[in-house]
Amino acid sequence: AAIAQSGVQILRDQSSLLVLADAAQLEAVANVLDVAWIENFVLPQKHNDTGAGLIMGAGAANANGYDGSTQIVAVADTGIGGGTAATAHPDIPSGRVTAIFDWPAASVGGCYTAINDGSIDVDSGHGTHVSVSVLGDGDANGIGTGTAPAAGLVFQSVEDYADMKGQCSLFYDDGYLLLGLPDDIRTLYQQAYNAGARIHSNSWGSTQAGLYTLDSANTDDFIWNNPDMTITFSAGNDGVDNNVDGVVDSDSTGSPATAKNVITVGASENQRADNYPCDTNLVYTSHDAYQPGETCNSMGGLNLLGTAGERWGFAAEPLFSDITAGNQEQMAPFSSRGPTDDGRIKPDVVAPGTWILSGFSELYQEGYGDPVNPQNGVYQYDGWGMPYSQEYKYMGGTSMSNPLTAGAAAVVRDYYQKADSHNASAALVKATLINSAVDLLDENNDGVNDNDFPIPNIHEGWGRVNVASATDGSHDYADNTSGVSTSNTVSYDVNVAGGGALKVSLVWSDYPSTETASVNLVNDLDLVITGPGGSPTYRGNVFSGGWSQTGGSADRINNVENVYIQSAGAGTWTVDIVGFNVPQGAQPFALVVDGGSLVVPPPPSSMHVGDLDSSTATGRGGKWDATITITVHDESEAPVSGATVSGSWSAGASGSGSCVTNGSGQCSITKSNISKNSSSVTFTVSNVTHATLVYNSG
Repeated sequence: AAIAQSGVQILRDQSSLLVLADAAQLEAVANVLDVAWIENFVLPQKHNDTGAGLIMGAGAANANGYDGSTQIVAVADTGIGGGTAATAHPDIPSGRVTAIFDWPAASVGGCYTAINDGSIDVDSGHGTHVSVSVLGDGDANGIGTGTAPAAGLVFQSVEDYADMKGQCSLFYDDGYLLLGLPDDIRTLYQQAYNAGARIHSNSWGSTQAGLYTLDSANTDDFIWNNPDMTITFSAGNDGVDNNVDGVVDSDSTGSPATAKNVITVGASENQRADNYPCDTNLVYTSHDAYQPGETCNSMGGLNLLGTAGERWGFAAEPLFSDITAGNQEQMAPFSSRGPTDDGRIKPDVVAPGTWILSGFSELYQEGYGDPVNPQNGVYQYDGWGMPYSQEYKYMGGTSMSNPLTAGAAAVVRDYYQKADSHNASAALVKATLINSAVDLLDENNDGVNDNDFPIPNIHEGWGRVNVASATDGSHDYADNTSGVSTSNTVSYDVNVAGGGALKVSLVWSDYPSTETASVNLVNDLDLVITGPGGSPTYRGNVFSGGWSQTGGSADRINNVENVYIQSAGAGTWTVDIVGFNVPQGAQPFALVVDGGSLVVPPPPSSMHVGDLDSSTATGRGGKWDATITITVHDESEAPVSGATVSGSWSAGASGSGSCVTNGSGQCSITKSNISKNSSSVTFTVSNVTHATLVYNSG
C-alpha cells in the first residue's frame, strides 16, 4: 500500500514488484521501510559442427562413446522450429524430445499486450539454432552436429510478441521479446528438473555490468538445493573498448551470468576450414550490413566475414582490423568481460561464438518459398551473412558459445555416468570443464600467439572448453557430499610421477548471497597444496604467467580455486580443503586432479550419533507424544547427509519410524501413543559407509 501511495505504476506484483516511476517516486519507494533493494529493470535479451567437433574436441569425445545419451538438456529460449517434437529440426529426432513447454507471457495493462504463439520459432530462429548446437545429430556430412548429439531435449519457450503501449512504448519497440521468463526463475529450473533435465542452457540475460541480482541469487539458490543441476549462462555481448586503447574493457558480464554456481560462458572465435559458404541458389540480396548489395553468387559462394571494426565499431588496433573468425586462439571482441562487481573471475570458460553454423527454423524463410510472418510482415532473420542452406544458418554471440558448452556439460555428465555410474554434481561438472580448459594464445587479437593475457583473466576466465580432454580419463576426482565445516580440513594424497604439470581444481556450489552484499561468497573454502616433505606450498588462485606461484594469500571471493603447478616434483603431494568460514552448514565440494593419482581417503572409522537436542515429549494420559531429533556426524565433526535413522520403542507406538538426515546431518522422528511403561528406544543408523557407530552423549 505504501508503495502504491508513492504514485508509481505497478506493472507486476509477484515475488518482486515491477514499477514504472520517475525520480521523485523512486525516492519515495526507497524510503518505504519494507523495501530492501531496488534494481534497474532491464528486459532479458537474446545473446545473439566445426566449433564443437574440432576446436572443442567434441568429435573425439563422441567417438569414444561419450555423446550425452544418458542425459537430458533443458533449453529456455525463443521457440523451436514448428513448435512440436516432430517439427523441431531435422537434426533433432522426435524420439529425443522429452518435452516442449510453452511459457506464455501475461499482458501488462498500460505497458504491453502479449500475443502468444505457442512454441514456434518465427522471428530470430534463436531457440532452434542454440538447440541444434547443444544436441543436433547433424547431416550426412556432419554439418549441424552439436556437442552432445545423442542427448535428450526439454525445451521451454519463453518468447512472445509484444504490442507496446503507454510509457513502455518510449523504451521498447513492438516485437518478439522474452516476456515468458518467470519473475522467480527457480520455477523455470524446477519444471526442467522435474522433466529429468540435469543441464539447463540459457543464452539470454540482462545488461547489468557485473551486478549480482535477484535472478543471480535465485539461480544460486536452486543449485544449492539441487546440487546435481548444472546451469549454464551466456556472459553477454556487451564487450566494448570505450577508452579506445585496443583492449576490451572490463566489467560487462550480464545477469544471471553473475551467479556463483553457474558456468558462465564467453565467446572465442570460430575457425572453419570451409571458409563459411552460403547457398548459391539464393538470389536475394544479403541483409547483412557488411555485405551491402551482395548476393551469395556475387561473393563467390562464400560469406564476407568483415572485421571487428566494421561489425561492432571497435576503433583501435588490433581490434579494428581483426577478422571476425578464422583464429581459434582469439577472443570475440563483443564477448562480455569480467570480473563481477565483487571481483569474482568471470567468465568461467569460453567456447567458439562467431559464425557458428547451426539449425535454421523452418518457418518464414526468405528465398525458400515461404511467406513473410503475418505478425510483423517480415521474414525470419537469416543470420550472419547468408544461410548455408534451408536447414542451417550462421549466427554469433555468447548465445552460440553457451549451448556448445551446455552440450559439453552433458557429455561430461555422460562420461561420469558411463565410466563410473556416477551422478555428477554441478560442482564436479564445472570443475572438470575448468580443469581441462585450454589457455587461449592470442586473447588480445593482435595476430601473435604470445599469450599476453594468461589464465585466469577477465577475457577467457580459465580458458576454452576442451571436451576431449575432459573425458579422456586422465584425471581423478572426488565428489564430496559430506563437505567440510569451519576450521576443519579434508585432506587427500596425490601421487605424482614427476616432471609434468599437476592441475588441481576445487569447485563448490555455494549458499546463495543477496543483492546487497558487497562480497557474494558465503561459505569460504581454501585450496592448499603441499609438496613431498612439506614444501613447497601453493594456495588456490595465486597465479602468474598462467601457473601457480608459492606465497600469496588465500582467495576470499571465488568459489572456484585452482592450483596449476607447471612442473611438479615426484612423490606424494598433500591436497587440503580447508573450511575457513562455513556459516551455512558443511559445504560439499568437487575436486579434480590431472597429472597425479588421487588417493581417496578411507571412510572414517566411526560415526557419531549426537544427543537428542531439540527433542520434545508431551504427556497425555497414559501415553507420550514425542518428536526425536537426531544429529549424525563423522569423526571429523562433518555432518552426514543421506543417513537413514530408524527408531523402535520397547512398547507399541504409532507414527513414522524413520527419517533421512539433511545437509546439516539432522532428521526428526515423530511418534505418538508411546506407552509410559516404555523403558527404552533403539535407533539404527544405516545407508552410511562407516565401520562403526558411536553414541556421543555430549
